[in-house]
Amino acid sequence: MKNFTIKALRNYLFLIGLLSNLPMVFSQCPTVVWADEFSGTSLDVTKWNYQTGDGCAEGICGWGNSELQSYQEGNVTVSNGTLKITAKKERTRGSKYTSGRINSKAKGDFTYGRFEASIKLPLGDGLWPAFWMLSTNEVYGGWPQSGEIDIMEFVASDPARILGYIHYGDLYPNNQSQGNTYTLQNGVFPDAFHEFAIEWEPGEIRWFMDGTLYSVKKTSDVDPFFWPFDQDFHFLLNVAVGGNLGGTVNDNMLPATMEVDYVRVYDGFKAFVNGERVVANQAQGVTYSLANVPANTNVSWSVPQGATIVSGQGSSSVVVDFGTESGAISASFNDGCGAQLLNLYVEVEQPYVKAFSFENFDEPSTASYSSATGTLSEVANPAPNALNGSALSGKYDRNAQEQYDILVYDVNNITDASQYVSKEKKFFMDVYTSAPIGTDIILQLETSVATPSNYPSGRHSRYIATIEETNTWQRLVFTLLDKPDGTASSTDVGNMILLFASNSFTSDTYYFDNLDSYNVDNGGGGNQAPVVSVTSPTDGAILSQGESIIITADASDADGSIAQVEFYINGNSIGVDTTQPYSVNWQVVAGNSTITAVATDNELTSTTSLSVGITGQSTGDPVSVHVASITTGTVDMGKGSKSGSATVTILDDQGGAILNANVTGTFSGTFSEQVSAVTDSNGVAVLQTLASSKGGIVVNLCVDNVVYASLPYDSAQNVVTCSSASAKSGTVSTLPGEGDISIVQDTNINFMIYPNPAKDIVKVTFGDLKNAKVAQVYNLSGKVLMTKQMNGVEGEMDISSLPKGLYIIKIIDSSNTIKTIRLVK
Repeated sequence: MKNFTIKALRNYLFLIGLLSNLPMVFSQCPTVVWADEFSGTSLDVTKWNYQTGDGCAEGICGWGNSELQSYQEGNVTVSNGTLKITAKKERTRGSKYTSGRINSKAKGDFTYGRFEASIKLPLGDGLWPAFWMLSTNEVYGGWPQSGEIDIMEFVASDPARILGYIHYGDLYPNNQSQGNTYTLQNGVFPDAFHEFAIEWEPGEIRWFMDGTLYSVKKTSDVDPFFWPFDQDFHFLLNVAVGGNLGGTVNDNMLPATMEVDYVRVYDGFKAFVNGERVVANQAQGVTYSLANVPANTNVSWSVPQGATIVSGQGSSSVVVDFGTESGAISASFNDGCGAQLLNLYVEVEQPYVKAFSFENFDEPSTASYSSATGTLSEVANPAPNALNGSALSGKYDRNAQEQYDILVYDVNNITDASQYVSKEKKFFMDVYTSAPIGTDIILQLETSVATPSNYPSGRHSRYIATIEETNTWQRLVFTLLDKPDGTASSTDVGNMILLFASNSFTSDTYYFDNLDSYNVDNGGGGNQAPVVSVTSPTDGAILSQGESIIITADASDADGSIAQVEFYINGNSIGVDTTQPYSVNWQVVAGNSTITAVATDNELTSTTSLSVGITGQSTGDPVSVHVASITTGTVDMGKGSKSGSATVTILDDQGGAILNANVTGTFSGTFSEQVSAVTDSNGVAVLQTLASSKGGIVVNLCVDNVVYASLPYDSAQNVVTCSSASAKSGTVSTLPGEGDISIVQDTNINFMIYPNPAKDIVKVTFGDLKNAKVAQVYNLSGKVLMTKQMNGVEGEMDISSLPKGLYIIKIIDSSNTIKTIRLVK
């Protein structure tokens, strides 16, 4: 009798669909075309073959996976309507264990259709049962070149989870695999029979558990490798003992039996409810639809308590707003094959609240960058928006030469990783990328046991998130993917690994930010973040270089206690204090420094204070006067009769602006006589001039009645001091042109900025500035960060790209009058 195959029919239908430019459709009412209901008293050998031994006869001792069993016919029985495959602890031919394995090769070979089995899985650590398919004729070469389809694999030491995978690619060790897992909401798989199935058509395979779709793989998913799933495949049913995936065997749990109620093959596909199985608390606008039904099917939908059908009742697709209750999305309909009621259980998660950030680039991180096979850099936010308006983000350029490209962080604040497995805690991350929709990002937790070459040892757990949008910020929530090493300690996690597009050779760029840990909100609004502020020194303080000071902070927590306060200078930690008052000693360094304090409460929630900017000055260091250009008029030394206006900026020898020296004014008069001193708004002289009989001029630059530097046009002239203060040493840069002096005026004019502190937008009202011309933003080193042309009496500046800190805003009007004011972001 010729072996049964539906391949020719499938290929014929597929060809007709292509020729007619219509989608391929199987039978509307799927019919069983091959089955075994196991209703007899022995294995039906017209449908199945026994496989025996330890794999050595096939050239793959341990069946290619270091398995410990020897398969025996006696371990396969049929009785009371089920097939039973039993694993036992008994020695035979050098193996410590026996079990059973059967296949349908040359007796049941198929290409395309629906393939399902109802199975009750065994309980027993170390067991590894499977319902799977292999290529019958190996048209494309030996394993895995011709493919493997795992309809269901079960690692009994993780009894609530099953796997659905495909294997393909080049010969070992360059073989490839990918797939997904399904985890029960309640109970474990050995408690009852469950139906495991795939639907397979040209270019696509779909996995189901009890009618629920949980994985889809397409031709594009295996690129650049070949898709071998277009030839005849046959079934295998077995229970392996130990091995690479099975793990350590618990002999006390043997014997253990897998029971199979039926195996069936259909010539078409079944209807199912398609949609999210897990949704956020009070999720809005979630779509559910019926697949494999006629488009005009009338459907009556019902939803869990507290949920609302927004639209679509009566059609094959509905939009649902959820409340707080989990439950079934149900669809009742008649598709022409009979009345049906389908359910999809949907878990509505508890609400989550942010606990702390591992890395967000604008604040000191709680995770430490360790290494990467790609390139990590800190850059300006590429496209600030309402979701992520941070000034800085991380930029990760994936290494196209690394199939498993990794970015490694050291962490010390994951004290119990099991809380992420149980969803008491979750990982969130913002991502901006042009990588294709559907690209996966994996977050992997590792213990000290893990090494680059001993996978899966020490890999505690893996979490997955998927790119859903391109070229815009999106908030990704990571869900549990698997636990590669079930023995890994939950209290020994020291590394967090990010894998962007793992198992690929792509070179996309990923901007990421706000890699955060969230806790379940247990009803009180969750853990409230602590409050912290730096109390000393004050913002804008000018201190002496080398001076020893005490930096102090005040911190409190409304719903707990403060565990510690850590102090940072320019993002670098300088010490930790665990008791109130929180303080640390520090020696002032030259130049501008930014102080922040990070308070962490007893629930590991952290808050960073507003920054405090200070300046360290050395009384003996030389000061350079940097000369730019004059705004209006000309200081003409030759004629001795012209007047002009100019301003001077004083920079230290490191190029940093001396804050109080930026107080300047105008001077005028002939240069044959002394011009009266210019004063600031407090009446303190800030600039003096002296003319000589030779027409030369000396400009003294003074701060708080102290001469910081001299600008002589004629070095033979004497320098006039400010008041009676002694002069400090100083150097003067070469003038770019006679009479040109740098311009930073500060007169007593009126303008206002708000809000201050600001986050993204600063609004400017110019008051008595009749025609504001230019607005500029400086950092404390005197560097111009932003310039905007202004027209009129009000306007605004977008500062969203700037990091948090202290800045100077300068406004210049049409008469070159200038005013500066401090801005806190």
